[in-house]
Amino acid sequence: MTPKKNVAIAPELLERAGKVAEAEGKTVDELMTEALQRDLARRWLGRIGREGQIRRGNMTDGEVEAVVEKAVQESRAGQRER
Repeated sequence: MTPKKNVAIAPELLERAGKVAEAEGKTVDELMTEALQRDLARRWLGRIGREGQIRRGNMTDGEVEAVVEKAVQESRAGQRER
């Protein structure tokens, strides 16, 4: 486990978090860790989605499916050669 770091949290937010954590049978640390993990995952998914839209360009769904199918077939062929 990584070393603990202190983080400044507004008192009213900490109080609300404490109430939620208590109601869920968790510590505030556990609640905040889960919240941070969800937020980081949401941000990552947003970034990946934006990158996907850029790569997709103006391709239709059918064109995207064709590109994916071709890549899958090439990957499978490469695995059979090994």
